[in-house]
Amino acid sequence: MSRKKEKKSALPVLLGVLAALVVIACVLYFVVWTPLKSKVVDTVAEKAITNVAEQAGVDASAATEIYDSMSEEDKATVQDMIEEHADAETVQKAVDLYKNGDTAALKDMAQSELSDEEINELVDLYQKYVN
Repeated sequence: MSRKKEKKSALPVLLGVLAALVVIACVLYFVVWTPLKSKVVDTVAEKAITNVAEQAGVDASAATEIYDSMSEEDKATVQDMIEEHADAETVQKAVDLYKNGDTAALKDMAQSELSDEEINELVDLYQKYVN
């Protein structure tokens, strides 16, 4: 009497691995990507406002003070504007520029990524806080 070996199904193992990958992806998204993107968006938004201010002849420290004095609603408007342009490649480039302290390149990046309409909106926000 011979016993036949029963084959175990690979499906439960495959589903377990897939579930683990989904959990890891979610953790990475919420723990790493979201805070990183938020920090980059805030930094680029600040640089965009300071760029507009500097073009108007305001020095960098005063321009930073203008951004810091903005209402949370107006900061959110600027951040939303920047976030629309923030894909993975753009965020990585901005992080690299920020780490290297290349604020001039961050400003150029913000200016090149934004439309004329968005830049005009930034100018309007800037003028709101200067006056």
